[in-house]
Amino acid sequence: MAVIGAAVDSETKQVFDAIARSRSVTTSRLAGALITDFIRAEKGGQVVTTKAPGLPAMGHAAAHAGAKTEQVYVRLEPYYYDELGRLAAQRRWYRSAYLANLLYAHVDRLPVLCHDEVNAVRQVARQLADIGRNVNQIARKVNIDPDRADLSAFDFELVRMLLDVETAAVKDLVHANLRTWGATDVQ
Repeated sequence: MAVIGAAVDSETKQVFDAIARSRSVTTSRLAGALITDFIRAEKGGQVVTTKAPGLPAMGHAAAHAGAKTEQVYVRLEPYYYDELGRLAAQRRWYRSAYLANLLYAHVDRLPVLCHDEVNAVRQVARQLADIGRNVNQIARKVNIDPDRADLSAFDFELVRMLLDVETAAVKDLVHANLRTWGATDVQ
């Protein structure tokens, strides 16, 4: 991979480092994304720096980078206040956490998972890890003694189907999460 260096004053470097930290990426990755966007723009393409994977818009990541958060006051009619409480309770959050996460989902277009959704993702990750371990054990036995390896009992299509099911479950969870926030047009 090629490297590009740039000389800047110390204040500019500090600001750039802070922006990269707020986006939870390295300065090198952020600079690479900006250069890529510059080249796309020069060629008439679309700039995607804040939409690229791993480069979320600054609002959401700033809280995770140690930046001081700001407080917003919102006045709601009693009906909407009660509905906000009901929606927040479904995810076991405070009203303020629900509103903040609603904004994050809309700005970043990324899923914001509640405790139950995180547990579902963990369960899928465990199942995928189990499948991976089984495949590794089979591969190890085949590599140790390929002449005695009998793969006729191993159903590769079943493994592929299981992986497809787990992948679809994660995709469905993410799409459903974004739909509940109203942050996507996914059908």
